[in-house]
Amino acid sequence: MRCIFLLAFVTTLLYTNFSFAQDEQLMGTIIGTVLLDDGTPGTGVLILVEGTDINTVTSVNGEYKLLVPANKLINISYSYLAYKTYKELGVKVAPKKPIRLDVTLLSDAISGPEAIVESFEKREIDALHVEKADIERIPTTDGNLTSLIKYLAPGVTAGTGGELTSQYSVRGGNYDENLVYVNDFEIYRPLLVRSGQQEGLIFPNGDMLDYLSFSSGGFKAQYGDKMASVLDVHYRRPYEFEASVGGSLLGGSVYVGGAVYKDSISKQRKVPNRFTYTLGARYKTTSYLLSSLDVKGEYVPQFVDIQGDFIYDINEKWQVEAIGHYSNSIYSLIPRESSTTTGLFNQALRLTTLFEGQEISNFENFTAGTAITFLPWGGGRDKEIDTTATVATNLKLKLLASHYQSNENERIDIINFYKLDEIETGLGEDNFGEVIGTLAYGETHHFARNFLQANVTNVQLKGTWLYDRYERTGIENHHWLKWGIGYKNEIINDKLKEWRRLDSLGYTLPVDTNQVYIPNYIRTTVNLNSHRLNAYVQNTWEHKSMKHLFRMTAGVRASYWTLNKELIVSPRLQMYYTPRRYQNSIADTTKKTKDLTFKLATGLYYQSPFYRELRDLRGEVNTGVRAQKSVHVLGGIVWDFIMFKRRFKFITEAYYKHQWDLIPYDIENVRIRYYGDNLATGYVAGLDLRLNGELVDGLESWINLSFLRARESFNGVNHGVRTLNGTTIDTTYLSDAPKATDQLVIFSMYFQDDFPKAPWARLNFAFTVGTGLPFGIPENNVQFRNSYRFAAYHRIDIGASFGLWDRKIHIDKKYDGNKALFKKMSKHALRGIRGIWVSFEVFNLMDVKNVASNTWIKDFSNRSYAIPNVLTSRRFNVRFKIDF
Repeated sequence: MRCIFLLAFVTTLLYTNFSFAQDEQLMGTIIGTVLLDDGTPGTGVLILVEGTDINTVTSVNGEYKLLVPANKLINISYSYLAYKTYKELGVKVAPKKPIRLDVTLLSDAISGPEAIVESFEKREIDALHVEKADIERIPTTDGNLTSLIKYLAPGVTAGTGGELTSQYSVRGGNYDENLVYVNDFEIYRPLLVRSGQQEGLIFPNGDMLDYLSFSSGGFKAQYGDKMASVLDVHYRRPYEFEASVGGSLLGGSVYVGGAVYKDSISKQRKVPNRFTYTLGARYKTTSYLLSSLDVKGEYVPQFVDIQGDFIYDINEKWQVEAIGHYSNSIYSLIPRESSTTTGLFNQALRLTTLFEGQEISNFENFTAGTAITFLPWGGGRDKEIDTTATVATNLKLKLLASHYQSNENERIDIINFYKLDEIETGLGEDNFGEVIGTLAYGETHHFARNFLQANVTNVQLKGTWLYDRYERTGIENHHWLKWGIGYKNEIINDKLKEWRRLDSLGYTLPVDTNQVYIPNYIRTTVNLNSHRLNAYVQNTWEHKSMKHLFRMTAGVRASYWTLNKELIVSPRLQMYYTPRRYQNSIADTTKKTKDLTFKLATGLYYQSPFYRELRDLRGEVNTGVRAQKSVHVLGGIVWDFIMFKRRFKFITEAYYKHQWDLIPYDIENVRIRYYGDNLATGYVAGLDLRLNGELVDGLESWINLSFLRARESFNGVNHGVRTLNGTTIDTTYLSDAPKATDQLVIFSMYFQDDFPKAPWARLNFAFTVGTGLPFGIPENNVQFRNSYRFAAYHRIDIGASFGLWDRKIHIDKKYDGNKALFKKMSKHALRGIRGIWVSFEVFNLMDVKNVASNTWIKDFSNRSYAIPNVLTSRRFNVRFKIDF
């Protein structure tokens, strides 16, 4: 099977290289002038071909030249501060036959806030930027938007949860060190989740997505106090009614969106200037996947999610947004039996287990938020300040208020009767594969009644001031000043009652003749009510001239927490430099142009603890825990280049993080267990490389490679590694030990291809491989910390999707210009459907037994054995989507 797949993969690459020469497209040219409604030239107007990286800006005279793919229908948008975003739809340009498009932008009292939001945010983003169309058909087992990040961004891994989790680790950080925003609202995740099987549908909904940006580190002061990454998700504002229905063997989704316009002119120009809405509902069940696990039983996972986003433009100065979300995740397991075989060629072990009891977990989450955007003054291009320059200014204020509530409970009462046997491994023996001895026999009893309620209320005021100055000599200076102040209230009510009992041959271990001693007994009640204050200010200055482009963002962030009474201040700096000799029109794909940018970023990144970090392994809460602290230094190169007349982007970044006041933790599947105090120092260093572009015309692909080293050292502890030398054990002492997220090499790839002479058929290939994560023996994981490693994780998911119906191809394009035929086709049965596609997917194509965690068993001589708990095996899936 491996040979067959390797041959198919090499054949695909050879075909792709051959198709480069066959599918090269000639370019068409669009020229024109952009005027403002007062008759003055539109200087610096952003002109963008939607769904691509092709863009340009107008000159001081409002003139532009745009090179686009020839003989292809495209949509072009013209964006300028406080003016209506004008869209030219369905443009087709023949090669060597330039066309002229002159545009006049209208200032719109209604769409002022929206114009500010869209144009500013798209100019601001310099991280990984992904459109919805690029990721819609990636085969994933959970359907969550964040799980796609591990294919798109370097240095990202799903950790031990593998394909069953939507959580991710970035550059040596854990799941709690990542920031997630949706339309500027901060998103939280459940606290009690133990395994990927229990995880439901996280907040971001892919059906509602417009675009997302992701930063792996060195991010700006406008983002919160975390040490790893930022995922910034933006929901769409539809221009017309749209809807979709999707489904698969793992669940389904429904989406509805639309816009209500103020007048017919606004409707004609497709400007969402009055009221827009997006609504999404999802259902997920993973029973089909979980049936492939070693533990056989009755799995009943049911996850439901409903959310909506509503935006209303009151007038030219005011905009109101409301967002709401509800999710309910119920996970029920009645285990029956399991049998796991592991070991090496000279010793094989088989763990056989019978179960009694059940586990029920419920995670219910509510989120509600409101945002008010206000433009007190500005809103466009001012008059000439002198004979040499003009300026454009704008001020935007945004007030956000949100509330998050999580109701979580775990009810576990499971007894398992286990037997650990040794298996004959001699190939020439008559009893090969049979039991030759029993190493351990006993039972364990796991009981839990845990209930947690978390309430987080957040109020924040943000401001943005834009100042653009255009010199007649071609020099441009832009300033984006941002500031904000916020208040957060956190109320945590937690009741823990959990214990584990180990019984071996009728004796509860450790043996005590006077009492039944249960070592892992936790019973606590926690009630916390705390307040946080935060503020930030940052300025982005961009200077453009004929010789170079320079951008610098400098900012500082401060926060204070009433619980530990700690004030933290975090200055941050990012710089980008592009020599003009390397910066050409990237839209001109007929030439081997290049755009080379150098990046340098540094700053202090302090992470104030949340409730999870305060609770130690015994369930006790330490309110004196200080913020974890780190210094980030990273440098890199961003190279946009043309190859095979297609655009590619290569990014490489080297980084180093010095960390102190760390709160150590152990990871069990996706459950993080903190030590509840600032006990360690450490560092993270690595190198990330990413290449993305259109290997096949119109289809984006990614290749990521990362090298990582994440180490930590407990204060006052000499870490060691033990090795067996004959009959003696040698101990080597080290200055530090691996973190639980220390994954030395990570490689991931997402590749898209279409079939010859069948552009409606598409192949989607997702591949990831990473060296093994470290782990240690639970009762001795401080001095001899994380001394062992899991086997390497590798997985291939592949899917073939087929477009069964496309209205643009079957009706709009086919009958373009023929009114009689178009009128006839308006009665077509599928006229109201924009598209239908179906996908056939194979998860874990090579049927690899990746490991999620270990079950630890002691034999009669008190020796510990790690029995792996594996993830899902090969599974097939069918997925469809209908767009209206």
